[in-house]
Amino acid sequence: MSQSLVGYRAKNLKSSAIGSPLTETVRVLQEYQFNCSSTITSLILGIDVRAGLRLLPSVQLFRKIGGSSQYDLVIGSERVIYYGTNNVSTSGVFEYPLNPPIPVMSGDLLAVSQPSPAFSIVRVHYIDNVPGVRFSSSQYAFGTRSGVNLNNPLITNQLILVYPVTDNYCVNSINSITPSIVRKYGFKVHQSQMFSSRRQYLYPDMLFSCNGSVTKWIFGAVDQKNNQDALVEFQIWRKQGQGSNIYRKVSSSSISLNNITMIGTNLYESTPQTPMQFRKGDVFGAYIPAASLSPFVFYEQRQSGPINVFVYSNNALSIIAEESLDFNANNFPLVAAEI
Repeated sequence: MSQSLVGYRAKNLKSSAIGSPLTETVRVLQEYQFNCSSTITSLILGIDVRAGLRLLPSVQLFRKIGGSSQYDLVIGSERVIYYGTNNVSTSGVFEYPLNPPIPVMSGDLLAVSQPSPAFSIVRVHYIDNVPGVRFSSSQYAFGTRSGVNLNNPLITNQLILVYPVTDNYCVNSINSITPSIVRKYGFKVHQSQMFSSRRQYLYPDMLFSCNGSVTKWIFGAVDQKNNQDALVEFQIWRKQGQGSNIYRKVSSSSISLNNITMIGTNLYESTPQTPMQFRKGDVFGAYIPAASLSPFVFYEQRQSGPINVFVYSNNALSIIAEESLDFNANNFPLVAAEI
């Protein structure tokens, strides 16, 4: 997780998530008017990403047919929005590059198709009744490919967290929706929660991409001021060999009152006694003791993070076999490494 997102989440530990995922529908976004021929190169999104599911949303264009009032799907315009636990946003900003970009003509309509949210890896969110914000869209049955009609009732009180980025600035917003508005509310679809305790966590998707050393940890936590001494430990783990199912801990740093400094609201930094060496391919781990026995409570962002696996344990471990690890979730620890 980036330091900026750790800081934001730490400052807002007690804030609840707002908004809801779109239902199984096609939402046509009349909010955005394309006024020239261009390409949509990326999408700024407010989404959540979950593990262990299979469905993905998509975007597509509808275009007016002849002199009628009907719009039909533009063949070849559909792009699937693919995120998984191995390519989540570390900054909290989801800007999805479209490859290839979508060619768009003046008068086209952008739509987002959300399959069943119960089975979707990625869910596009909307927020009801944002003060001072209107957003124009209409709703059709999932799978709609033709018959989109501008005379259908408009929904104006749901801010759908999608913004199309175009070449040549060819998109206008009826209600002055900007990328910054979508980014701002995109942060709010997530919330933080306490780690489950007495667990040894590993994050197989949080890989170091080079050789180096960690000189400082930045993290979100709450000081309980309870004089307890069970310590959280941040760790670096390494597979024992190619094809091995054994992880060995190669470096660790306990987070104690003696080696931390408060640098913001619920935000701390800790300097290891000696820099923690890592190699390309090593993974991050953490041991979380019982909250009642620890001087600090540590936090994670719920969902939209890398895969978490764990072993129940009353102490930090040094060696773990893959088959002993249980799937936890894809929550994102409020931890950043300074290298």
